[in-house]
Amino acid sequence: MSIVILVALFFVNGLGINLPEMGQLPPNAVDFETVQRLALKKAQAEWPGCQPGTVVPYVDEAGNTVAYMFHFRTDGKQFPDYEQVVADILEERQSLTVNTDLRRWRSKYAHLLISARYDRTPIVCYGYGTSEYYAVAPRARARAKAVLGNDVYLSRIYFVCPVVFLEFSNQAGARVIYSAHFERVWYSRADFQQFVSESKRAAGVGQAEPAAIAHYQQEWQVALNRDYSHWNEVYIPGADRAPFYDWSYGCTPTSAAMVMGYIDRVGNYGRLVDWYWQRWDMVEGEWDKQIPNVQRECALRMYTDTTTGGTYIGAIAQGLYVVAWDNGYPSFEVVEEQGTPGNDWAWATIVQEFDAGYPMVWSAIWAIHSLAGYGYRTPEKDLYVHNTWWQPAEWWHYSGNDRSHVAAVHPAGADPQCLELLYPLGDTFYNSFGRGETLQVGETVRVRWNNFNHPGDWVAIDISFDAGRTWTFLDSVPDTGYYNWHIAESCLARDSVRLRLRQYQNGSLTAADGTFGCFRLVREPLAPKYLAPPSGLPVTSPPVVLLIDSTRTDFDSVYFVVWKGTGDTVWRQNGLSRRCTIPEEVLIYNQTFKWMCRAHNRFGWGDFGAVWTFRVAFRPGVEETQSPGKSQLAGRTIWQLKSGKIELDAGSEAVVYNAAGEKVRVLKANGQERIFWDLRDENGNRVQAGMYFLKTGPGLAGAVRKLILLK
Repeated sequence: MSIVILVALFFVNGLGINLPEMGQLPPNAVDFETVQRLALKKAQAEWPGCQPGTVVPYVDEAGNTVAYMFHFRTDGKQFPDYEQVVADILEERQSLTVNTDLRRWRSKYAHLLISARYDRTPIVCYGYGTSEYYAVAPRARARAKAVLGNDVYLSRIYFVCPVVFLEFSNQAGARVIYSAHFERVWYSRADFQQFVSESKRAAGVGQAEPAAIAHYQQEWQVALNRDYSHWNEVYIPGADRAPFYDWSYGCTPTSAAMVMGYIDRVGNYGRLVDWYWQRWDMVEGEWDKQIPNVQRECALRMYTDTTTGGTYIGAIAQGLYVVAWDNGYPSFEVVEEQGTPGNDWAWATIVQEFDAGYPMVWSAIWAIHSLAGYGYRTPEKDLYVHNTWWQPAEWWHYSGNDRSHVAAVHPAGADPQCLELLYPLGDTFYNSFGRGETLQVGETVRVRWNNFNHPGDWVAIDISFDAGRTWTFLDSVPDTGYYNWHIAESCLARDSVRLRLRQYQNGSLTAADGTFGCFRLVREPLAPKYLAPPSGLPVTSPPVVLLIDSTRTDFDSVYFVVWKGTGDTVWRQNGLSRRCTIPEEVLIYNQTFKWMCRAHNRFGWGDFGAVWTFRVAFRPGVEETQSPGKSQLAGRTIWQLKSGKIELDAGSEAVVYNAAGEKVRVLKANGQERIFWDLRDENGNRVQAGMYFLKTGPGLAGAVRKLILLK
């Protein structure tokens, strides 16, 4: 009943994307109340205090309900609307970096896939993040609209091989079905059903064996009575450094690359991941921006069909071994075993390999999907995996409705030499472009790397200007851990620059590394370094002077801009000065202002720097008077005059500053009761017209008064 209500709410109100149809009751169906009870029980143990959200029904190719995907809000807040969830998960995905420890990564959301049949494992998988209903459906709907028109709706989500397909229909009954990576499309259910049948036949997926069905029925009895608040987790050493790569070429080469990337990082096998590049993925129809070279090598050696992403199970272990051999590690071994009901889906081998510290490519043949495994959990018998889709890391149950496959890699033959690039790293965010370092043409940049106190003889440095697709030799230097790279002024501005470092010992390649993402080369000057006032802090007395680094000589002028609110500009300054004094009349008490600046050189204006803020914590001038001749300042005033002198009842000392914050004159009482300023500087020259500030009081801690000298 709750599912029907959710469908109505999403469809009638038009919030995001409607929920798909429920499907027909399958054989051995589990009633929804039982499924929901198990899901809530598991979720509260896994994410205490979580709030339930959308429940999405999954169907098989015949339209029978096979599972429910439950979503939760993990921080205890109410589950939001569709658009907010999509925005949140996109922001979270963009915050992932190459060094994110996914074991400790937390999302606002979590998902839990529960079977709807007693002849299937109860809890299929779970983890942080959301399902394809939020991560993929918006893009799929946009494609469906281009085919079927604007009246499309999500009619079904299929959970078959490879895992998920999304079906959209229109009011006229026309349909289009997309695979989750958009590599395949069908325009009728009959064609889709034929494809599923042929795919299962090719993969050897058939009806569940009686022993498997009995096993799952027993698992259901245990699951409904289990205390999920207690478990034991085992991870291989260094699992926190296991990489997460974007899906490219296929799930198996992506998983294999993550396994090889882990071995490269944690062990001294620095020739496995040499560099990263950007490639157009014809399967997904998008740019994959940070793909390691070993991912391509795995796809080639495993004979992956890169038009569909498919890899035969029998090619995985051999492919891993050959990739290691190709990179100069002939002593690698790969332990493989096929899991069936007869050997408890190779659970003993899984535990043995993880306990020994070996990563693996684990393939759920029933889902025709491969993942990179780094640990396990008992008593549930779940594997900790890095997925190749929209959930970075998950727990998957070790058994499904068919076979599985284990390919655990035993590395051997490590070199004492290794190398890790430290700077520049490029854009280190997941599948991101444009957030890397910005380096300036004409400057000298120190490229740094770590050789872990085992230097080679020399390091060759290559550069790519097309995101790693082609490389050019840059220099060859001793392995000292750094290289002073002078970026020649003849170099053009580029947005897709990468570096690759190759370490050699006795003429042989021992290790290599490269920038994870792209960095930029610019000819215009970088934004100046801001100095004051400190960002986010109040300014308690005038004048408000914006200061930037005055030591740089690579630019000839500076442009300041100050605004309040969302874009109400109150002051601009363009000139040679490295400081900007904001007129007091544009300031407002207790108002927060924002400012930024950029620099100019012979090539043009550079980018603006970061936005800094300050709050006006003093009351700007409130009185304006004018008098010729002798004038007396009392309280906080804005004083205007053309000639004469200023008389201050200010104690023993006062200091005059100009609008740039520079000291103009120090005034002494010299035993008199009052201090006078004759509008001249320390050299006796009459000051020019403009704005001046007079700071007075004992220890110059008193009032600051403003004077405007007219022409």
